[in-house]
Amino acid sequence: MRLLLALPLILQLARAQECPQIPDNDVEMGEPVPMIPEHIPAGCSDYEVLVARGTSEPNYAEGGKFGVIVGDPVVSNLTEVLPGSRGYPVQYPASSSILSVFRGSRDVVDRLVSQSVRCPRQTFALVGYSQGAAVMHAAADDIPRALHSRIKAVVMFGDPALRLGDGSFPSGLQSKVLQNCAEGDPTCDSGRCTYYHLTYIRPEWIEPTVDFLVEKFTS
Repeated sequence: MRLLLALPLILQLARAQECPQIPDNDVEMGEPVPMIPEHIPAGCSDYEVLVARGTSEPNYAEGGKFGVIVGDPVVSNLTEVLPGSRGYPVQYPASSSILSVFRGSRDVVDRLVSQSVRCPRQTFALVGYSQGAAVMHAAADDIPRALHSRIKAVVMFGDPALRLGDGSFPSGLQSKVLQNCAEGDPTCDSGRCTYYHLTYIRPEWIEPTVDFLVEKFTS
């Protein structure tokens, strides 16, 4: 499988065996990149993956738009092996604002509802990384139960809810959940090394996730 790697240093850190200090001037997160309408897929597809990126995660580097650590490689690899699949970048600031998760969760629900009406045969998957995982948890509480059967998979990376002791979803979605949490990731596991939170770009996380999505969409 091909990986869309937008930040070479992230991959370098992910290969490391120890916890290095991440230089401030090497991984430039900066201000959240605004979403633009032309990146929203139009019409219908067989399968759509809604992806919510992490806090201040660059989402347009080298042509990507789903988040460089998780979203871009997942969508890039999935669309290569599953015809009729595509990604949808959740429209939210991914910032430290108290309203960020709320805005993301509303966009997820609105997208699912509108696409379900527009495209009766389309099915969906939800993918969230870090703050994006919190977005998916918040959205899950508001997704109409009638749409649960249309959602075939829910995939979390570095889910903060796990650190709080509860990464569960509503009963109609729980059996479709894949939780990815690296040992030592301080966001979802015990630990203090931020670099573990960046390791999800590695093939051992991306490839099983893509296999999981293919299986859930096609079974």
